[in-house]
Formats: sequence, structure tokens, C-alpha cells
Amino acid sequence: MSTELENLRARFGRFLVALLWLHVPVLGAVAWLTGFSVAGAMAAGAVVAGTYHLMWWRYGTAPSTRYLSAVALVGEPALFLYLLRDNSWQMDMHMYFFAMLALTIAWFDRRTLLVAATAIALHHLVLLYLLPYAVFPSEGNLARVLLHAAIVAFQTAVLVWLTNMVVESFERISRMGTEIVAKNAALEERTREAEDANRAKSMFLANVSHEIRTPMNAILGFCHLIQRTDLDLRQKDYIAKINGAGVSLLRLINDILDFSKNEAGKLQLEQRPFDLRASIRSQIQLVEADAAAKSVAVEMQIADTVPCMLMGDELRFNQVLLNLLSNAVKFTNAGKVTVAARQISLTDGEATVELSVKDSGIGMTSEQQAALFRSFTQADSSTTRRFGGTGLGLAISKQIVELMGGEIHTQSEPGVGSTFIFTIRMPLHDDHQDNMPVPAPQLRNLRILAADDNAAARQIIGEIFRHWEMPVDLVASGAEAISAVEAAVRQGKPYDLLLLDWKMPGMDGMETVRAMRANPLLPRLPVTLMVTAYGTEKFATEVGEVEIGAFLNKPVEPRALLDTISGLFVSAGSAEPAPAESTVAAPMVALALRGLRVLLVEDNDINLEIATELLSDAGLQIDTAGNGRIACDLVAERGASYAAVLMDVQMPELDGIEATKIIRRQWTPEDLPIIAMTAHAYEEERQRCFAAGMNDHVAKPVDPAALVRALDRWLRPRQEQTAVVVPEPSTSAVAPQTDLPAELPPFGLEAALARVNGKTALLRKLIVNFGRSYADVAQDLSRMIADGEIAEARRVAHTLKGVAGSLELPGVQRLAADIERLIAGGELEGISGRLEALANEIAPAIAAAARLTSGTAATETAGPVATVNEKEVSAAREVLREQLQRRNLKARASFDAYAAAMGLAPEAGNNHPVRQALDRLDYEGALALLDKETEPSAATAERVRAIL
Repeated sequence: MSTELENLRARFGRFLVALLWLHVPVLGAVAWLTGFSVAGAMAAGAVVAGTYHLMWWRYGTAPSTRYLSAVALVGEPALFLYLLRDNSWQMDMHMYFFAMLALTIAWFDRRTLLVAATAIALHHLVLLYLLPYAVFPSEGNLARVLLHAAIVAFQTAVLVWLTNMVVESFERISRMGTEIVAKNAALEERTREAEDANRAKSMFLANVSHEIRTPMNAILGFCHLIQRTDLDLRQKDYIAKINGAGVSLLRLINDILDFSKNEAGKLQLEQRPFDLRASIRSQIQLVEADAAAKSVAVEMQIADTVPCMLMGDELRFNQVLLNLLSNAVKFTNAGKVTVAARQISLTDGEATVELSVKDSGIGMTSEQQAALFRSFTQADSSTTRRFGGTGLGLAISKQIVELMGGEIHTQSEPGVGSTFIFTIRMPLHDDHQDNMPVPAPQLRNLRILAADDNAAARQIIGEIFRHWEMPVDLVASGAEAISAVEAAVRQGKPYDLLLLDWKMPGMDGMETVRAMRANPLLPRLPVTLMVTAYGTEKFATEVGEVEIGAFLNKPVEPRALLDTISGLFVSAGSAEPAPAESTVAAPMVALALRGLRVLLVEDNDINLEIATELLSDAGLQIDTAGNGRIACDLVAERGASYAAVLMDVQMPELDGIEATKIIRRQWTPEDLPIIAMTAHAYEEERQRCFAAGMNDHVAKPVDPAALVRALDRWLRPRQEQTAVVVPEPSTSAVAPQTDLPAELPPFGLEAALARVNGKTALLRKLIVNFGRSYADVAQDLSRMIADGEIAEARRVAHTLKGVAGSLELPGVQRLAADIERLIAGGELEGISGRLEALANEIAPAIAAAARLTSGTAATETAGPVATVNEKEVSAAREVLREQLQRRNLKARASFDAYAAAMGLAPEAGNNHPVRQALDRLDYEGALALLDKETEPSAATAERVRAIL
């Protein structure tokens, strides 16, 4: 029976208790009015009510209770009929029988109705034949009794029919409810399955997209290399088309990766300070070439109220804006595209900014607009559509904008154009000085002329210099530039700096420079800075013909522009002092940061020693902590004295993640940067570090140059801390160790030597310590796993992975990583085979370290060592590095001097990676390669062969 029907019966049963007890005083009143015994009448009513009450209390809505209630309900009018005998109201009381009979329908039980009807019939028959004078003192009338019986029978039949109908309805409702519940449960299960499948699909897409990127990068890389070789026109055309198709495919893969990441809940936004205006300018410059090819002008309109510095994810913001700009240019055949920004509100240090991208293109119908922002949907989805794309760009943009606390929508009309409007909500960033480049005082009086045929590019250059409060004149062509330079000379106010776009209609940048050099009216030319958005290889071949001060790629970044101008105009005396005389090639932090104190948190002695040497060579003072607990105590005690914390992640007692969370309760990321140094290099671990409050992530084995770049990015001089000038270390004091073996086969000595900044004695010590610490590591891991020390076993495997990487033992590193992964995943059944493989793989390294320890290894003569004047090499290298930082074209000549100081043959110099990067005008790549070379590569090879 349904729950609803039982609830109704229970409510009716409780109602009857009250109803029957209410009859007791009424019976007493009727007895008093008719002259009968009040006590007797009330006692009779109390017996009826009490009997039912007791049955209800004991059995609830059971059938016995229902049957008794039927008798009790009939008994009440029988008592009234007795009390009213010989009274004119007596016949009226017969109606009460019918009322009580109707009341029993509330039980929704036909048997109860039949019991009540039977009780009424028996009552009448008993009174008629056995006690005729109890109610009918004059006479008993059988006909009347039978009439009453017929009425009762008819009423009972109707009530039984109605009861059956109601009960059947309740039963049907109950069955439907049960079916609905079952179907809802099945639907919920299917919904969960669909959600799980959707998440699995998203994760699959993310993983597949990530895996496809690796071969795609190789395809694009080899296309680039092939394009640099001698090819005929047809081959060049084929390679260009392959490269274009590869770029399109990579863009699609990136879109799928972003979309699936967001669907899987993995897309997270970073919080870093960035210049909003600079970001908008950079994205405009990226589409300028395509816009110019279609005669489309790109304009920028930024209100003065828009804040400069915000805290947010600049990369994702640029992704949204670039997508909208690219679409606007793609769908506009002529006219203009306008990017506008205005501040909507500023509340509690959080700005809401509205940005719009308006074009004069083909526009859209209302139906097409309704389909926008859906995954894999385009305004034109026909097979004859004119424009390419996947339809993912706007869907991803919508996801990113919503993650930034905003919304995106469009306004469009066919044939008129479209306007895409989106808002972002980000906190303001107050510390402008740490992020905005500021010109040196001597640069503010420079007279500057910029020539670019693109109006948006001129506007951007003008905005940059106006922000620096540096006057600049803008012209639209090479001919106008020559006229402006001539006029300035005639007025006696010549220009100091000329920014020239390389590719301009009529007279391009190179032709402009040649024309000025041939002009007799211009005895002194301004320093020329060439700017271009085109490829650099042809530019590299032409640049030798004219004298160019420096070269910049579009989009022009304000910091890169200012660094380049500073390199061209700031004198050596006012620039950063040259390093002290030494033969050091180790990368160091910026001069203003040297002498700062950092806390190094590392539990492994070998890794601790490596990191200590690298940080000391970088010009820093170091405190060390063996685990996260000690680190927290040190920070609590002297946190104000630390410029940063370098934190290992996996450590005993308290790991780096938990230690960071504790430190962040007191110190913000701006006040005390924390940089992770861990052998975990995959993205999930990086995000775990960032979620805990770390600022950056440096993977082990540590690349010294990468470590220094991270330190330069995050360290800030403290006003209360007086920087101690730490002299640069010198490698010339390291004497060759003649007692070392000629070969240590398992170790990649040359790369390992680079990791310790060329310190042979340190490398020897590390190898010896490695042999002592990990001689029985496979057996130790097996014992730990058997004893249930899973966390400790994982930590040992993790540490071994990092140490093996630092000492260039790739096989050991790989096996240690596999063992760590198996332990972390609880896959211990098949781990014995990995431990056995580890024991075999590490055995030669342990044996080599043992020979090194005993000093019994034989030495070999490695041949004559090239004589290198280390001071000359160091001086030449520093000059080259300075010019690379300033993007000076004289860097190629400086590299020749550097190669000559190293004793490289001409062919070796031409094939050197730094020289090849310079030939491509890839200054950043050349600088990174130079920083990676902690010593001259040729000299390093000879030294390692001679010493080890």
C-alpha cells in the first residue's frame, strides 16, 4: 500500500480519538436535558472512546483498529437515540447513523464500511425485536426498519465503490511513483556515466593533443631548417605549404587542448602583473601584416581611465583578444578594425574593464549570432564556406572570459560589420616600478623620429614614448623620414634616434638608410633602429650593406625597446659595471641582486651541495635547511632577511608543498618568493606547486642559466637589507686532479661539469658521495617496500632521480622515475623487476665512484690541452653578452673575437650554435646558448678529457 494512503489513515485515526472523546461531554449534556443520568451517559461515552483509544494506541491503523472504530462510530448515534426516546428529535438522530457511516470512508477500507453497515442493521433489528420499548415505546415498525436498512445498504454500496476507486487510484499513483523513482535513479546513473564519459573524452583529447604537439613541433622545426637550405622554387613552395599546414594544424591542436582542459576543469588562470596597454598593443602588431595585405587599418582607442597594471593571466587575455582581432581582419575585406577599452567600475582595488573589437566586415544575421560561442560552431557552416576555422576559438574565448569574471557578446548587422564586446574583472597591481620599464634620465632628452606606414603601429610607438615622457615625431614613409631628418638638421636640432620599419611601400627601411647616407645635406645621421614584422633571414643578408645600430622584431615590447635604446646611448660609465677580472663563465644574477640572502631547502646532500655552489657562483648568500619543518622555523625567525626561498618538494618530516602553505600564512608571494626545485617536471606537479603558493618552478637537474633567470625574475632588493657585493667566483683556482681516472664511463662528464659551473673538484666530490650514498639503493628500496615504508621509499627514489640527472646518469634517472611512479600509484606487484634493473644499471656508476674514491684508477694522457687565455675569453664573452642583451648588430663581430679567444678554427666558429643564432638575428636564443655555456665549449671538452 502506498505511503500517502497510510499517512491519510494515520491522520484520520488520530482525528477519531479526539472526536470520540468530544462525544462524552455532549452525551452528558443531552442526558441532563432529557432527565437521564448524566454520569451514566458520560460513562457509556467514555467506554466507547476509551476502548477505541486503547486499540489505536496499541495497534495504530491496523484492521482491528479500523473495525472497532466502525462499531464505535455506530455506537455514538445509538446512545443519542436512547437518550432522546419519546422526544421529537429522536427520529432526527437516525440521520447521525448515515453521517457516521459516511465518516468511515476516510479509512479507505471497504471491509470497515461493511462492518459499520452491519452494526447499524444489527442495532435496528435488536431494538426492534429484543428491546422494542427501549427506543420505540409505542410500537416497533418493521417496514420503517427495513426502509432504513435499504438506505444504509445503498449508501454502503456507494461508499464501497468510491473507496475502491480511491484505493485503486492510490495504488496506481504508488506504482507510478515507484517507477518514477526507479527511472530517476536510472537517469541519474546514466547522467553520471555521461559526465564521466565526457570528462574521459576531455582528458583523452587533452592527452592526445599534448602528444601530437611533440611530432608537430618536430615537423615545423625541420621545415624551418629545410627552408634555410638551397632549394629550387618548387621545393620552396612545397616546404612553405607544409609549414603553413603544420602551423594551422598546431593551432587547431592548441584550441582542442585548451577546450578539453576547460571541460575537464583543468584550465586555470595565473595571477601575475601585466601591462594592459602593452598587451593590447602587442596583439594589434601581430595582425598588422595580415591587415595591411587586405588594406585594413587597425586602430586602438584606450580611455585614460583604463588602469595600466593589472593582476591576471596575460597569456589567456592575449589569446582572447588575438582571436577576436584575427576574426575581425579575416572577415573584413576593406575598411578598418578598431580595438577600444574603457573602465566600467573600480571597487575595492578590483577593476572591471570593457574591451571591444569592431570591424567593418561582412557582419552576421541574428541566427548566425545565436550560434556563436558554441563548440565547433561557425556562422557559416556550409561546405562552400569562404573562411576557414574550427569554430572553437570563440567557445574557448567565452570560457576564458568567464573564468576572468566577465562575459562576452556580439552586436552585428549583415553587410555593416560586427562588434565583439567582452569584460574582464581583475585586481589592480600597485607596484608599477617593478614591472614598468623606466628610461634613464639621460635618455629623456633624446630627439626621436619613427617611420612606419601602418597607422596603428605609429600609434603604438607614440603611446610607448608618451608613457615614458619622451618626445617622438611620427611619419608614414621613408621619403617623409628623410625630409624630417633634413629639416631637423637645418633647424640645428638633429634627431638622435631613428626607428625605421623595414618593409614600407615606395622606399623601404634599407633604401631609406642608403638614401640618407648618400645625401650631402646630412653629414651626421641619427642612430638607426630597424623594426620589422617579417622574416629575419633576408634582413640578415642585407644588413651588412648599411650600418644599423640595432634590430627589433614586431610586436615591439616596451622593455625590449628601452633595453635596446639604453644599449645604444647609455655610456659605458653609466651602464652596469663590468664584472671583476676573473675567468668565471658562470651565470650570475643582476648586479643589484648580488649579495642577497636566500634560503635553500634540500634534504639530499648531493643536491644540496650542487645548489649551494650554483647559488654562490650566482652571487648570493645561502642559508640551508634539511627539510620543510626546519625551513618554516628559519622563515619564522628571520624571514625578513631572505630575498627568496628555493624549496625542494619531496622531503621527510614536512614536504615542500606543506611548508609553502605554512610560510604563506605569514608571507605573501610578493614579499617572499618561493621557487620550487624538484625532479618533478610534469605540468600537474607544476600546478600543485603554484596552488600551494609558489612563484616559480625549476626542474632538476638544474640548468644554471635557467636558475639564474628565475632568480632575476623574482628577487627584489630589500630596502632594509644592504646588499653585499659578492665577487664573482673564479675557476682558474681549480687545479687539475691528476689522481682522477681518465674515464668514468657511466657519467656524462662534460654535461655534469657544466651543471657545477666547471668545478672539477666539486664534481669529483659529488661522484664520490654518490657512490657512498647509493651503493645499495636497490636493496634499500626493496627493504623499505617490504617493511611498509612506502613514503620513505618514494622519497628515496625521487631523490635518486634528481641526483642521477645532475650527474648525467640517464639510465639511472629513468629507472628511478619509473620506480617512483609505481610506488606513488601503489603498483608494487611488478616493481621487483624495476629494482633489479636499477641495481644492474647503477652498478657501473657505483664501481666508477669506488675507483675514484680509492684513487686506484689509471690515468690516461688525453693529448695536448689547448692553451686558452681565460682572461681574454672571459672579457670577450662579457662584451658579447652585453651586446646580445642590447640586440646590437655588432654582436656578430664580438662573437668572432670571442671565438678567436677560445682558439676555435674559423669553420668551428661558423658552425657554433651562438653564431648560427646570430646569423638568424635570434638574439634571445644566442644569449640563452651563451649563458648555457658555463665555459668555452672547446676548452671545456679539452679540460674534461685532460682532468677526468
